Amino acid sequence: MGIRKSVVALALAVSLGCAVALAAKVMNVSVRDGQVRQTPSFFGSIVGKATYGQSVTVAEEQGDWAKVTLPGGVSGWMHRTALTENKVALSGGAAGTGNVSGKEMALAGKGFSAAVEADYRRSHGGDYAAIDAMERVSYDPATLLAFLKQGGVTPKGGAR
Repeated sequence: MGIRKSVVALALAVSLGCAVALAAKVMNVSVRDGQVRQTPSFFGSIVGKATYGQSVTVAEEQGDWAKVTLPGGVSGWMHRTALTENKVALSGGAAGTGNVSGKEMALAGKGFSAAVEADYRRSHGGDYAAIDAMERVSYDPATLLAFLKQGGVTPKGGAR
């Protein structure tokens, strides 16, 4: 009787393990530089990077965050807005060279091309130098957390 229970328990454990493995889903990175973080927070330490179109395995979801594993084995959290279930592929078209710059990819992600962006700037006027400068600003996460703590602000998403 004891052996029979052991065999049944082992079979259930193997079945559960298979079910968990099958529950993991594959998603694709939909941003140029996908940051994989140690914790499900924009303030979590970056433990890896995923590139546009790369497939990742999602093992768990927590709110707007997904725990992913990269093909090289790095595991961490990515925000759901950086992931899609759709297949992501770059194509230069029939006449294209197949080479796409990072800037072109970022513009395409916004629905722009270099020509469309130039036309938009001409037709809407304005000086975008300040916006371009803001996009280049970078802050150390520890400095940001100290600033928020000093102001009594508690960020959502698991920041500590």
